[in-house]
Amino acid sequence: MKKTLLIFAIIMASVSVSFAQKAIGLRWGMNSHLVNGMGTELSYQQALDNNRLEIDFGVAGIFGHAVDKNNSFSLSLSAAYHWKFGIGKGFSWYVGPAASTGLYFVEFDKSFEGAVLGIGGQVGIEYNFSSIPFQLSLDTRPMVNLLAPKPTRGFNIGVCLSVRYMF
Repeated sequence: MKKTLLIFAIIMASVSVSFAQKAIGLRWGMNSHLVNGMGTELSYQQALDNNRLEIDFGVAGIFGHAVDKNNSFSLSLSAAYHWKFGIGKGFSWYVGPAASTGLYFVEFDKSFEGAVLGIGGQVGIEYNFSSIPFQLSLDTRPMVNLLAPKPTRGFNIGVCLSVRYMF
């Protein structure tokens, strides 16, 4: 019986080590809580037991992709804590609180409009490939901007697609 438990413990330890503890990649779409436009974020995930932390640095609205009348752009830093739930066959979903901060600019002439601070959440679904160390996810991050210049105040939401390398 002791040998069986020992073998089981060794197998479980090796399986848990094989799961990715970190992931890095890009998250893009209607993601910015600062600008009503397309944006891209450099995304990093760190496992925390069965949950994880996601940190994203983003740029949105540059090169005419803003859909607001100011042709604005922004730089942002966001963080989210995910509770992750397995669905099966590589799929899982996640949900958790999020916060972000950033700088909002009007026109591409570097006219600084103000800083933004927002709180909200993030919910999404992901697929982890079994044969290659990549992850695809689709999520939304609804945010309420508490401190912000007038064009960015209030509730903002968008949908993003992410591709990350897991290591």
